[in-house]
Amino acid sequence: MKLGFLSIDIGTILFSWINLMILFFALKHFLFKPVQKILSERQAAVDQTLQDAEDARERAEAAESEYTEKLTKAKEESAEMLRSATRKAQQRSDEIVAQARAEAAGIMQQNRDELEREKRRAESALRSEVSGLAVLVAEKVVEREINPEDHARLIDEFIDSVGDVQ
Repeated sequence: MKLGFLSIDIGTILFSWINLMILFFALKHFLFKPVQKILSERQAAVDQTLQDAEDARERAEAAESEYTEKLTKAKEESAEMLRSATRKAQQRSDEIVAQARAEAAGIMQQNRDELEREKRRAESALRSEVSGLAVLVAEKVVEREINPEDHARLIDEFIDSVGDVQ
C-alpha cells in the first residue's frame, strides 16, 4: 500500500520491530541486568547500613541504660556512705558528750569530796581553836585549871551551842 508521500511497508515495520526486540533483549541482557544487579547490591548495602545503625542504636540504648543503672547505684552508694558517716559522727559525738559528762561528774564528785574534807578540816580547826578559847575563857571565869573531863564536856557544850546558833 502506497499513499503518495506516506507509505506503509510491512517489511520495514517487521524489520523495525525485530530490530526493536533485538535491541530490547540486548539492552536487557547487557544493561538492565547489570543495572538491576548494581541496584540490588546498593539496596543490600543500604539495608546493611540501616541494620548496622539499628544495632548501634540498640547498643547505645543498652549502654545508656547500663550507665543510668550504674549512676543510680553510685548515687545510692554515695548516699549510704554519707548516712553511715553521719551515723558514725553522731555516735562519736554522743560518745564524746557522754565522756565529757562522765568527766564532769567525776570532777564534781572530786570537788564535793574535797569540799567535804575542807569542811571537816575547818570544823576540826574551829573546834581546836574554840576549845582553846573556851578553856581560856573558862579558866578566866573560874580562875582555876579544869581537868580533862570537864574540859571535854565544856568543849562539847560550847560546840553544840555554836552549832545551834548557826
